[in-house]
Amino acid sequence: MPPGPAETALSANTEQPAFSTSSATPHALALPVAEDGVHADHDDDGFHDHDIEHMLGDDEPQSIFRPFTRESLAAQLARLAEEAAKKAQLEKMREEGVEPEPQQFYHHKEASDPDPGLEAGGPLPKQIVNDFPPELIATPVEEIDKYYENKRTFMVISKGKDIFRFSSTSALWILSPFNPIRRLAICILVHPLFSFFIIVAILVNCVLMTMPANDKIEQTETIFTTIYTFESFIKILARGFILERFTYLRDPWNWLDFIVITLAYVTMFVNLGNLSALRTFRVLRALKTVAIVPGLKTIVGAVIESVKNLRDVIILTMFSLSVFALMGLQIYMGVLTQKCVQQPPSGLSAPEWYDFIHNESEY
Repeated sequence: MPPGPAETALSANTEQPAFSTSSATPHALALPVAEDGVHADHDDDGFHDHDIEHMLGDDEPQSIFRPFTRESLAAQLARLAEEAAKKAQLEKMREEGVEPEPQQFYHHKEASDPDPGLEAGGPLPKQIVNDFPPELIATPVEEIDKYYENKRTFMVISKGKDIFRFSSTSALWILSPFNPIRRLAICILVHPLFSFFIIVAILVNCVLMTMPANDKIEQTETIFTTIYTFESFIKILARGFILERFTYLRDPWNWLDFIVITLAYVTMFVNLGNLSALRTFRVLRALKTVAIVPGLKTIVGAVIESVKNLRDVIILTMFSLSVFALMGLQIYMGVLTQKCVQQPPSGLSAPEWYDFIHNESEY
């Protein structure tokens, strides 16, 4: 017996679709289902897993800036060990004549070069500068540059939102990244007042070097040498000395500091007679401002790169100038002889004047 109209209406009202976009649950979505029963990504409409989680009421994604902790260092070492094991296995397979499959060892693509926007000494990019938590200022944070993901480094962001990069190895073999002394040195190094103090000291030192030398001026050299030594000491405690990347002497600008300080102590404690030649190196202290101000370092680096690209033009210019210099030397050489004297005499007769101008001792 066919169903009546009432039964047909009741059957229609009781049928429910598998997925409904107008359900009472506000976050229910009509998602496509894959063959294995798992919801597939809806890439065509711009839906991704993290978008769906956010729409389903999960917490907002965590910040890309995370404190550099002992767990971070352990994870860093684990990644390095895994990478070393993969390289050893790869070399062993190649020695055996077996060509490894690309997806077996290269499933994770690493950056070939550092990100220019995250270069040490530069400011944080504008896209993420507002996302940096204020409580992490002058505190070690994990690397956000993919190039350094498998390298032993960490970052520190200053109050001015400038990037400083350090090695996560132990400085001077005894100061780990979590050592209070090294933490204090890092905090001092990245503080804007420390840079301001060093710049003022350099400028005052340059002004005093222009004044005539006397005992008081020489006494101030001891004060400035002490200031520069303290600066280098803080950098060495914070970075390490030379062995690892981003240590003190790995920065060419710090070579200048090291040479200036070494020569200062040589002139103070070693009697070398005439020290005027060594004192001329004091003018190099003015270049220390370039190493302190990140913006100046970037500009000077760009100028140096420009000079490298113009080396052919510079060589051609120097060659052209040397040709004209040789021509002028051959044309005018000897023309001005016996024209300039130390003190021309007056009241001489013609023979006496002739004898005077031909006397080589008068010139």
